[in-house]
Amino acid sequence: MQNDDELLDLVNAKDIIIGQMNRLNYAEMLDKKLGYFRASDVFIVNSLGKVYVPIRQSHKTIAPNGFDYSAGGHVASGDSYIKTAVNETSEELGVSLKPEELVLLGKFVEEEVRYIRSLYVAIKDVEPIINTDDFSSAEWLDPHEVLRIVKNGHPAKLRYDNSLELLITYLGELHA
Repeated sequence: MQNDDELLDLVNAKDIIIGQMNRLNYAEMLDKKLGYFRASDVFIVNSLGKVYVPIRQSHKTIAPNGFDYSAGGHVASGDSYIKTAVNETSEELGVSLKPEELVLLGKFVEEEVRYIRSLYVAIKDVEPIINTDDFSSAEWLDPHEVLRIVKNGHPAKLRYDNSLELLITYLGELHA
C-alpha cells in the first residue's frame, strides 16, 4: 500500500546516504537536485516464461493505465533494496518471497526522476492477488509481446522497455 508520508533515505549518485527526506517533499528534492531516492522493482515470472504484468489505475500520476512491474516501491529509510523487494511483493501481490529467490537484473541511476532503482526477477509459480488500489487488472504475458506493445506506444513506467529487455536477456541465458 502506498504511503506518501514516509521517510526515505536521500542518497548521492554513488548510493551513499546523505540524509533523510519525507516522500511528500519529492518535488523539492527533484527541483533542487538534493539527491536521489531509492526504489526496488520486481518482475515475477512463472515456469512458462510469462511475466505478471499489472495495469496501473487511471488515477495514477505516473503512467496512468500503463504497464507496471509485478511489484515495487520506495526503499524506506534504513531498509535495503532486497528487503523492499520482498516486502512490496508480499504487500502488493500477497506473494511470499525469500531474498535468495530474487536475482538482481540491474541497478540504475535515473537522473531525470532522481531515483536509484534496483530491478529484480523471481521465477515462481504463484497466483498473485491484484491490488485494486494501484492496479485495474493484471495478467501473465510473454515478455516479448509486452515489449512489442510498449514499443508501439502503450503507456508504461519510465524505462520499462529497457527493463523488459534485461528480463528477456536473463530468461534467454537461463534457458540456453
